[in-house]
Amino acid sequence: MFFISSLILYSQNLFSKDQCNIDQQVKLNIFKKNDYKFYNYICESSEGSYLKGYFGDQEKKIFVGDYSDFVAKESPKLLAVSIYKSTKRKPPILITINSAYYCCTPQIEGEMYQVNLYQISENKILNLKNITNILGSNAEGFEGISEGKVYYKYKTISEIKKWLDKNY
Repeated sequence: MFFISSLILYSQNLFSKDQCNIDQQVKLNIFKKNDYKFYNYICESSEGSYLKGYFGDQEKKIFVGDYSDFVAKESPKLLAVSIYKSTKRKPPILITINSAYYCCTPQIEGEMYQVNLYQISENKILNLKNITNILGSNAEGFEGISEGKVYYKYKTISEIKKWLDKNY
């Protein structure tokens, strides 16, 4: 009997599919005007909402990554997408900023931010390389109340681009 009930539960999980719907399409100018787009999907799973990002054109989409924070009070959000073009002849960078809102506890209330950076190359095929590690501990941060007021500097595209001007 235990085997049959376990098999039924396992088969339900095996065939359960997360439901994803397109949330945003962001036109990007990388090598020429509107040559690529960033596609953001909101997905629902048994654990909660999460985001999936894709990058590409009409012919090909590349999975960029997903963002989830199942502990947060609200569903995660894609705050911004942009392209950074270096003046030093380096490959362009795709920048994404995600956030999740925390509240309703005595210790913490505010936004958790996550910044991702992807180096873009196009040698016959489109390629993305995750280079978020160059930000170090600045890749994510919290702004709000957590044992006092806390600020996160890199929650805007302009602040990230200033950092890249100095460090990329």
